[in-house]
Parts: sequence; structure tokens; C-alpha cells
Amino acid sequence: MKSRLVPLVAIAALTGCYSYLPVGAAEPQVGAHVTAGLTEDGADTLARSVGPGITTLRGDVVEAQDGTLTLAVTSVTDRLGQVTSWKGEQVRVPRVVVGSLEQRRLALGRSLLLAAAFLGGSVAAWEAYQGGIRGGAIPNPGGGGEPK
Repeated sequence: MKSRLVPLVAIAALTGCYSYLPVGAAEPQVGAHVTAGLTEDGADTLARSVGPGITTLRGDVVEAQDGTLTLAVTSVTDRLGQVTSWKGEQVRVPRVVVGSLEQRRLALGRSLLLAAAFLGGSVAAWEAYQGGIRGGAIPNPGGGGEPK
């Protein structure tokens, strides 16, 4: 049974909960997944690179230096709230056009709770499927009412 639990634990670990927390004054590390909220002027400044009316960029930091972030963009959000997926195209974003910068971080407590619930449910389902949780006897399909 232990060897069958390994894939379940791996799946539970991959279903972690994340939250976005503000980045302080320091630049985010390369590889960090961030959300950059653009200022009004920033949306206008980057319109040629990301499209008109884009207010938010989401992606991974490729480079962070000299007051400029280079992001491998995974999605953008426009003024109407419509999200458009991207495929990692790199965009240079001057920090002066960023009104808010948040970094995705693992929410450990929620992730552990989710993993425990997933694992417990999986074990209960496995036990039920294997006959580990006993119910009543199956009645005779011939209609005699006596279990076989």
C-alpha cells in the first residue's frame, strides 16, 4: 500500500496554494513569478510592447537590474479585466512605470491543509474500493433476500 501512496503524495505536493505578496524595495530574484500592476503612464509607455489598455503583467523575472525588470510574460490583463495568455515573450519593464509589484509565494499552511485533505480522501477512496471499509452484505440477486 505504501508504494501506491507515493504518487498520491506527489500529486498532493503539486497542488500547493499560492498567494501574491507585495515585493519590498529590493528587486525580485531571477525566476520569481511576479505580477506587475502598471501605472496609467506605464500602460501608455508599454502599449507598443504589450498592447493598448494593458494594466497588469504576470510572468517570471528573467533579469532585474538598473531599475528595469525583464519579464517572461505568461499573461496580461486589460482595463476591462480580460486576461490574455502569453507564451513567455520577454518584455522590458522600467520600474518607474510599475505601480505595484507582487511575488507569488507558497502559502504553506493552506498547502498542507489541502494536501492532508487530498491524501485522506484518497486513502478513504482506496480503502472503499479495496473493500477495506465494510458495509452490509450484498443481497441475493435472485430475490431470495438472503445474502450469499
